[in-house]
Amino acid sequence: MKIKLMVGILLALCLGTALSSPVLAGGLNVSGGKIEVNVTPGSNSTHVINVQNTSDAAMNIGVDVEGYGVSSGNDFVVLSPADDISPYSARQWLTVTPASFSLAPGDSQNVTVTVNVPAGTGAGGRYAIVMIRTIPPPGEQVATVSAIAARVMLTVNGYSVDTSSQVTGITSTNNTSSTPAGVTVTLADNGNYYFYPQINVTLMNGNTAVATGSVDTGWPVLPGYSRQYQLNLTGAGTLPAGKYEAEIKVNDSSGNVIAQSTLPVSFGTNQVLTPQGTTPVLATTGVSMMSAKGTNWPVIGDIVAAAIILILIAVIFLLAKRRTKTIGN
Repeated sequence: MKIKLMVGILLALCLGTALSSPVLAGGLNVSGGKIEVNVTPGSNSTHVINVQNTSDAAMNIGVDVEGYGVSSGNDFVVLSPADDISPYSARQWLTVTPASFSLAPGDSQNVTVTVNVPAGTGAGGRYAIVMIRTIPPPGEQVATVSAIAARVMLTVNGYSVDTSSQVTGITSTNNTSSTPAGVTVTLADNGNYYFYPQINVTLMNGNTAVATGSVDTGWPVLPGYSRQYQLNLTGAGTLPAGKYEAEIKVNDSSGNVIAQSTLPVSFGTNQVLTPQGTTPVLATTGVSMMSAKGTNWPVIGDIVAAAIILILIAVIFLLAKRRTKTIGN
């Protein structure tokens, strides 16, 4: 009888600026899980990720190389090989050793990531994810899988970096009892390299600035992708319903202006603005995983220190008779 196993997933993303900072997910602890280096065409290099079992039970571990993408509503998307079609993918450059192993409680294992850069590689960054995950024991009908996504962000030497970007849209976000008045800005990376956007919006009524908004996202936009960012609007009192001009400026993390635009935006009702001096709220964040069959597994989360922790709890449905009939067809 074939039994379908559905699992809960605990996923953490290696995010911190300190490349050796450990990231923990459900007893799975990873150090050295962010590889951000310069590479030369025709070269190879190795990088070590340490995996430790901090739980009180043995673990079977699998390590896979996946694609790294971005969607409009997600800070990163783990892509299966079938979905990883970006010309800036580094997935095929990477191999991992060992690809599977077992860890007793308290034990650790070094995983070597080898980066082989083809000769003649052109300009731009290259991106991938090394997915480190627990493997449920055989016969388990209910299980929780812990996984850590280690980001690989490579810069090809010998070429100029292009962070050209474009503000492709802006929409109003009406305030509710839980959401301040704001705008959502859509930003596209039209260059060949990632950047961390810092977005500033000034809402103009004629020649008068009536509200402002800013966000320092903390998440990169990858070349060929677009991302939406929500900014709260600050100002005095109430913003009357009507049409306004939004002056939008985008800087990279070095302070360079990489996009500027003035776009119209309308509010259908009067808006309560966030008082000036209030700490702005970061853009909503999330991740999603694409399975081998392209099924999207959305996960919602918040930035927590150096990682995003996401928990998805699934329920197992075990229909023995139905599965038996399915196998016989």
